Amino acid sequence: MSDADRIVEFVYEVGQLKRLPRAGWLFAGVQHPETVAAHSFRVGVLAYAIAVQEGANPDRAATLGLFHDVPETRVGDIPYVGKLYVDVKVPPEQVARDQVRHLPPQLAEHIRQLIAEHEAAKDLDHTPEARCSRDADKLELLLQAREYQATGVGKMELFMQTMRASVVTDTGKALMEAAHRIAPTEWWEAFGRR
Repeated sequence: MSDADRIVEFVYEVGQLKRLPRAGWLFAGVQHPETVAAHSFRVGVLAYAIAVQEGANPDRAATLGLFHDVPETRVGDIPYVGKLYVDVKVPPEQVARDQVRHLPPQLAEHIRQLIAEHEAAKDLDHTPEARCSRDADKLELLLQAREYQATGVGKMELFMQTMRASVVTDTGKALMEAAHRIAPTEWWEAFGRR
């Protein structure tokens, strides 16, 4: 197989994230939850914005956010309550190594490093970009919960409150407070007030 063939196979696998629902929302009563890919897109945008404000590398932070859930194509999106009972023996970094082992070596190494860097933000060994990406991951969940709440779908308070202790950057904390204050519809309702 050529390098192009291997890359296309990998991108088809990543495409699975467009069909994989975020499982935690099912517990909250959301019948048709967002997909992992939709989540990852906004994580990338948020990570970029946070990194600019924090003085970190926004391109790197956005890329971390974009790739952070790629291993879920193989292990699924295990909700928090499931993680209490499911013993996932293979960490995301190992899943990513398996996913990219047939890619061109330079590309494979880049992707492995992205997943490892984002995952390192869970511990003390992390980069500013990983901290921004991790905050973005948590904030995206909060924003999605606010959007579901605004449409009357599901019980969202628990999702919104659990994010408070998870966000560590000053920018992330400010965005979290703003997300609690500003209605998800504000951006388009403002047009009617002009």
